[in-house]
Formats: sequence, C-alpha cells, structure tokens
Amino acid sequence: MKNLALVIVFIVAVVFGSFYMTERRKTAQLNATNATLAERLAAMEQRVSEQEQRTTTLQTRLQDTRAKAVAKADEVTHLEQVLTNRVQTNAKAANPMAEMFKSKEMKELVKTQQKAVFSGMIDKNYSPYFTGMQLSSEQSAGLKDLIMKKSLVDASFGMSLMSGESDTAKRQELLMQAKSEKEAIDQEIKQYLGEANYPQFQTYEKTIPERMSLGMFKDQQAAGPGALKPEQEELLVQIMSEERQNFKFTTDYYDQSKFNGDFAQYFTEEKLNQFQKEREQLHQQYLTRAKDILTEEQRGPFEKFLGSQRDLQDAGMKMAVKMFGKEGN
Repeated sequence: MKNLALVIVFIVAVVFGSFYMTERRKTAQLNATNATLAERLAAMEQRVSEQEQRTTTLQTRLQDTRAKAVAKADEVTHLEQVLTNRVQTNAKAANPMAEMFKSKEMKELVKTQQKAVFSGMIDKNYSPYFTGMQLSSEQSAGLKDLIMKKSLVDASFGMSLMSGESDTAKRQELLMQAKSEKEAIDQEIKQYLGEANYPQFQTYEKTIPERMSLGMFKDQQAAGPGALKPEQEELLVQIMSEERQNFKFTTDYYDQSKFNGDFAQYFTEEKLNQFQKEREQLHQQYLTRAKDILTEEQRGPFEKFLGSQRDLQDAGMKMAVKMFGKEGN
C-alpha cells in the first residue's frame, strides 16, 4: 500500500512536473513574444515620432515659403501699382523711365531691393577678407554695414541720373556729392579697421570687380568637370586684377576716380569704340595667363564667359552714350 502511494505520488509529481514545465515553456515563449512586440512597438513609436518631426519641419518650411511668397507677391503688386500710376500720370512725358525714377515709392522700392542684393554680394565677395583678417562675427557685421553704406551711395547716384538730371552742372554736383560721401565712409572704415589694417582693405577692395565676375563664372560652372576650385579662383583674381590695373586705357571706364563729371565728353561713341578694342586686348591677356591656371575643360567656357561679359558691358555703355553723351544734351 505504501509502495502504491509512492507510485501515485510519483505519477502525480511527474504529471504536475510535466504540466509545470510545459506552462513554463509557454510562459517563456510568451515573455519572448512580448519582448519582441515591445521592441517592435518602440521602433514604431520612434518612426512615428521622427515622422511627426519631419511633418512639423515641412509644415514650418511650407508656412515660411507661403509667407515669403505672399510678401513677394505684395511687393510685385506694389511695383505694378507704382509703374501703372507713373505711366498714367506721365503718359505724355518725354521720358517715362526718367519720370518713373522720380517717384518716391519707386526709389524706396529700388533701395530695398538694392540692400538685399548688396547684402548677398558683400557676403560672397568680402568673406575671404573677413576670414583672412580673423574678424569676429560682430566685427564682420560692422564692416559690412559700412561697405553697404558706401555701395548705396553709388546706387543713389545712379538713380538720380536715371531720373533725368540732364543738366551738366547738376550732374557734376551730384557726382561731387557722391564722392564726398564715399570719402567720408572710407574714413569711417579706416577708423574701424585701424591705421595698420586699412591699406590691406584698400588693396583687397581693388579686386572686387574681378571677384564679382569670377563669382558668376564659378556659379555657371557649378560642380561639373569644369568647376572652378577655390585656389584657381584666387589665382585668377590676382592675375586679372593685376592685368587690369596695369593696362593703359585711353579712357578707363573701370576707374571712376578719373571721371570729372563731364558726361558729354566722357560718354562718346569714339571713346566707347576705343575702349572696346582695348578691353579685347586686356581679355586676351587674361586668357594667356589663365592657361597655366585653368584646365582644358575650363578654358573654353572661360573665354565664352568673357565674351558674354563684354556684351553686357557694351549694352550698358551704349545706353550711357545715348543718355549722357552729346546726343542726350
């Protein structure tokens, strides 16, 4: 009887043990499944969070884009209104364009656009100087403001001419006023940088025409096989600036300091034609020296670019001849 009881107990133990082990395996599997599901859930929550962040960022960009588009549309609408009003008011004017530039609204609108354009140009063309001088962000911003101020003087002078100030004495007065204002700003820059650093700024400033030109060429080349490298750009700036400053022009339209304000004598067909011939010689000197700097893939596009630059300059010069030369007086 005792042995039977032991057998029964053993059988019960085996049965319950087997049941326990089975349930334990099920529990372990369930725990493993739960862990896997938890991991998946966490991963899904992470993806949802990232997606929400991307959605928020896209919504913000979309709102910014919409705001800019609305602002630009308002600006264009305002410009159209100004142009329409000026044309309607001055339909019988001898020079509608000149009348348009007399408008206070137009002047303010152009000035706003000029500030935006000049800001980007200064950042792009003066950044090597800011970096080379190791200027802080605050110092760079202060110098940029002074350069902007100086650039706006020339822009204002140009708008005054476009407004139809055809009287010779008045033009000379405006020119002298612009020169005086720029000289005063130069003194501010000199004080800002210090006596020792100002000559370096003057030297750098003389290379700005080449930096602006090559900046456009660099943008045209983009990132293709003919892309312009920074070291190539700097070498081209040096050789082009050197060649231009040493070239003996009959009438140097690059150097505004030589202009005495006599528009009728300065802007003539004869002088323009002579300048075009001499500028062609200068550009040939650019190409000769650039052979040692540019690759074969870059030389052709560079020569073509110089040609397009000449065409743009010629268009502006011909307009100046018509506006300010003997024909315009």
